[in-house]
Amino acid sequence: MAEKFNHGRSKMVSSYGGVGSVIDTPDASIIIETFDNWGYPNYYDQEIKKHIILDDRLVIRLRTRFPNLKHLVSIPVEKNGWKTKVQPQANYFPKWFYCPHCHRFMHIYDWNEHWDSGKEESDLQCFNPECKGEHLEQVRFVMTCENGHIQDLPWEYWNNREQIVENIELTLNETENIEDDDIEDNNEQESQSKIRLIYKKCCPEQELYYSVSNENTDLSGIHIKCKKCGKSETLKGIFGFSQNCGGRKYWLGLKNGQYQGEPCNKRAKVKIKTSNSIYYANTLSSLWIPEQQILDLSAELRTEIDGIVNDQDFEQKDLEKFARRKGIAIEIINQYLDNTDTAYIPEIVYRQAEYNYFLNKQQPEDQVIKFSQINVSGELNGFEKLVKINRLKKITVQTSFTRNEPIDADSILIDPESGNYQYMVKPQSVSKNSFETHLLPAIENYGEGILFVLDEQKLKEWGKNDIITERVKNIQTHAEDSDWQFHKIEAENLSARKILIHTLSHLLIREFEYVCGYPMSSLQERLYVSENMNGFLISAYDGTDGYLGGLAKLCNNLENLQAIITNAIQRAKECSLDPICYESEGQGVAMLNLAACHSCTLIPDTSCELSNLFLDRRLLIDDEFGYFI
Repeated sequence: MAEKFNHGRSKMVSSYGGVGSVIDTPDASIIIETFDNWGYPNYYDQEIKKHIILDDRLVIRLRTRFPNLKHLVSIPVEKNGWKTKVQPQANYFPKWFYCPHCHRFMHIYDWNEHWDSGKEESDLQCFNPECKGEHLEQVRFVMTCENGHIQDLPWEYWNNREQIVENIELTLNETENIEDDDIEDNNEQESQSKIRLIYKKCCPEQELYYSVSNENTDLSGIHIKCKKCGKSETLKGIFGFSQNCGGRKYWLGLKNGQYQGEPCNKRAKVKIKTSNSIYYANTLSSLWIPEQQILDLSAELRTEIDGIVNDQDFEQKDLEKFARRKGIAIEIINQYLDNTDTAYIPEIVYRQAEYNYFLNKQQPEDQVIKFSQINVSGELNGFEKLVKINRLKKITVQTSFTRNEPIDADSILIDPESGNYQYMVKPQSVSKNSFETHLLPAIENYGEGILFVLDEQKLKEWGKNDIITERVKNIQTHAEDSDWQFHKIEAENLSARKILIHTLSHLLIREFEYVCGYPMSSLQERLYVSENMNGFLISAYDGTDGYLGGLAKLCNNLENLQAIITNAIQRAKECSLDPICYESEGQGVAMLNLAACHSCTLIPDTSCELSNLFLDRRLLIDDEFGYFI
């Protein structure tokens, strides 16, 4: 089903797309299958070298959770049709379709039985001659559980139930004006309804029809009716329905003609298929730096070594012969094969290595990355250093995914069975081999950027204000009241410094849209905040609108850059929703933002690392305690 993909490789490994995600295509929604089904060669096959992305520092970190990991493999790119053996695979989901003309409602397997032998499944046309090839539509509803499974509702039993308790429903017209997640939350809060299905077809010759009323626009206007016995029920109360999860793993594809699954003891609840909460990709990103890299081993040499070791007659002397023949030190080969370094590396420690390298080292001779430090003390108000990065290499890898709730970066590499995992949701691996896989999918992007480093002494003096401390505590209190564990964990170590730097990053991204040739959606932030770090990177990469060179060139004229920063700060004082926004005690998701809204501070979700949360522009501009006063 590779012909269905026209989303670009960046959307195949991102916060909202990847293995296990449900995405829309012009024909229907599909669920992306595990990359094991895409046609990659074995990790020791010579053909795999064409797909390998080299970043030993990242691989070493990933081995905490993936002890057998050998390579990161690149996502295939579609250019004028799929011309490579490695192609993304998917299957239709949800699997229940109805005809908008005759309203016949069946599982795709049943539709298949009625289609002529010459008609392909991908045509998705009604077989009724009166419908004249009407294109089928999918139902909007799916079910997910905390263990990461996803399944269809039991539609074949929907019109055969014991009872339904009345509840308040939102109309379909009303739902168009609010987020899908809010629809589900409102219905769950307003409804204690329980739909009790008998789990038996209404009659032996069941023939279901899915009809939508033109007059009644709420869920009670959608009927599922059997033409044979006349038994009918509406979708009223659907968000109050739950059942034991079937453990379905449609993203693993077919095995012996059946979709795979596993036992599950959780309850599956109803979601809208376009809801953000049905999928959260667990991705980790890395800026390539020469440290911890085995630079003397190319992808080709690595696959040759893997092939030698994987041979059933392998002996150590085979590696020694190979090393002499290739002129490679045997110690380097042993370093590559050594999988014993699996110590857990927190995200903050991993980023500290990047931060230190760009601030204290010189660019490597091979110029894989190109950068230079600029001392701006006394020239840029509030800043100590800039790092102008003309060439930047970023690798992003998808490790797993969750449903219903995201998890923080540090929890991605923690085993849920360990005592250190703090979430109810369980990550699902992107591989059939679970966390024993030898490969993981990744994307490699080149780009440009600017690393901004704030004045450490000024930060310390600024942070002593008691009002600032109270504003941070206000956000932390809201996080404690949130339903999501993710918010609570992120807020545990929240500091005024982090809120300040995060908000400043947003303001500059919004301002750069006017001056450097990139739209906001093409710019990304990367925060470096701890007791030892006080900076942020703004970057752009190929595959978005770049990289064009317009971002790094801003460092060539510090006077002009100061004017841009001044304009960004000034613009932050002029929110169209003031004074409501400026005086807010909590707004946005779980009230985790203070003086920050779409009109003044928020940026596209794809550009922000923290889902547009933990923002407060008053920390920068307030006349009493602002950093830039």
